[in-house]
Amino acid sequence: MNKLPRCDFHIHTKYLKCANATMEVFDIVKVCESLGVTTLGITDHLNTLDKLDLHWKIKEDIERLNTSVCVFFGVELNFMGVDGKFAFSEEVKEKLGFQFAIGGIHGTYLDKYDLKKIVDIQHRHHLMTCRDPLVDVLVHPYWFGKGEFDGKGWPWFDSMRAVPEAYARELGQTARETGTAIEINGCANLENPAYNERFVEEYIAFMSIIAEEGACFSLGSDAHDINSLKAIKSSWKVADRLKIPADRIWMPKGSPMAGGGKQHS
Repeated sequence: MNKLPRCDFHIHTKYLKCANATMEVFDIVKVCESLGVTTLGITDHLNTLDKLDLHWKIKEDIERLNTSVCVFFGVELNFMGVDGKFAFSEEVKEKLGFQFAIGGIHGTYLDKYDLKKIVDIQHRHHLMTCRDPLVDVLVHPYWFGKGEFDGKGWPWFDSMRAVPEAYARELGQTARETGTAIEINGCANLENPAYNERFVEEYIAFMSIIAEEGACFSLGSDAHDINSLKAIKSSWKVADRLKIPADRIWMPKGSPMAGGGKQHS
């Protein structure tokens, strides 16, 4: 039987004001324990370097944990403009002690609606993320904020048929070659209320093409509320459904910052 690790490597906290007040590190770990998560990563946003010091509180809370769950200290990156860079470097990683980085594109970067350009920009940034040696995981490919589309009066991105199969195959091949994991995201892609059942099935089919190309996958809830942590179960189900081998489920290198038999005061 293909028994996959029960992990969650995309979780936000209240400290960066992205998640709500329920997302305290101690409460996150407690809920993850109840869900059967054995390994997790706290990965709040670092969009600009002026927010870097806010991550110290997250690290301090992780270091004080007493838990059997393995807890890693990660970070989520976003491009600083179209074809821009991440606010991340070896120096930043070393300064805070980040153990891994996930990242990707979080907008269309367009002012005028053009579906082909939207998809092309996404694909280009997906490949850029995979080729960045400091990024371990590409987050939520083809996730969009519905507020952006509604605010601009654009038709909603409600079908993965707009994405050529060749793009999925190139992404899978690039991820395999660079060792970058592709995220199966619970909240943003699989349980997003903006997407209907048909879209989710199309999205799973997109992921299956990436899997055919031999890529590895990361599992993440992308929770911003304590009650959303359970969305990780949808990620687990999709990984099981795609029959992804356990050795192609990504895990951070090294020892966890807390848990796994470690005791902290």
